[in-house]
Amino acid sequence: MHISQGTHKKHVLGTVGLLLMAFALVVATVLGITSQASATSHGQSFVFTQAELDNNWEADRQFPSDGVSSVSNFGRDDVARLGIDSSATTSGTFTRTEGIKTAGSDNFGNEVQVDLYVDPDWETKAVRAGLWVVGDDGAGERDELFGIIEFVNLEPSTSGASAQGDHEGWRYWDSTVGWINLGTEFTYGEWVTLAIELDTTTQQYVYSINGDEVATATGGENFIREVFLNSYNYGLDAFPNLSNASYAAHWHGGIVENNPESKDECKKGGWQTFGFRNQGQCIKYVNTGKDSR
Repeated sequence: MHISQGTHKKHVLGTVGLLLMAFALVVATVLGITSQASATSHGQSFVFTQAELDNNWEADRQFPSDGVSSVSNFGRDDVARLGIDSSATTSGTFTRTEGIKTAGSDNFGNEVQVDLYVDPDWETKAVRAGLWVVGDDGAGERDELFGIIEFVNLEPSTSGASAQGDHEGWRYWDSTVGWINLGTEFTYGEWVTLAIELDTTTQQYVYSINGDEVATATGGENFIREVFLNSYNYGLDAFPNLSNASYAAHWHGGIVENNPESKDECKKGGWQTFGFRNQGQCIKYVNTGKDSR
């Protein structure tokens, strides 16, 4: 059978395309990238659907006392809401850290990022909302060098139940030093992108806020194996000026900066390039500007 030059070229290109897709699938499997997590140019991020939260995340220390749910809020869909019920505080300070972590362990590469909404409701309350990671020791266990960057609004507790410092704003954790407060500016009512990179060459965590590096701390030499979203229940604390009332932290995988400009860019698998879960979501973005990512 005679195959024209044009048909031959299409056949070759189609074969190359399939090979590239297969290679990408292998790479994604090796890196532990599931259908609900994506590797952006800035690192590993997550899509917080209810199925993702139910199936791929589990309690860390204490499951959030007011539940974990996927909601649409503050202008975004697939937002993870972690609620803290101040009336359900535990007596032990260890389990008063309430949060979730990625189920089991995996290989999340060397950088993760997630967006946190700095809620105006926090301005008068004692709160804590942090992105945590921990590395692998090379033998399949934690290296116990945690990387943490978080927002807090705290002052010394007059009841003595917790000693959490006196700071409003960002802070980070260094395993060899402890908590270190940051003077980085913030505005209530805005989404903020938090990122933690593990530099295995220098064995340091590199902390970033909205793409700007703000600090470094002691890290490991392998990869990030677990990711955490943690808060703290201050229901048994009393403060001079802050309330110990219930609150919630809202997390989002982040807005993908690479956007389609036409419906044609969404077709033939192009929707995957832009981080959408299907072609319909991609086309809806082009037509309406509604971003479902």
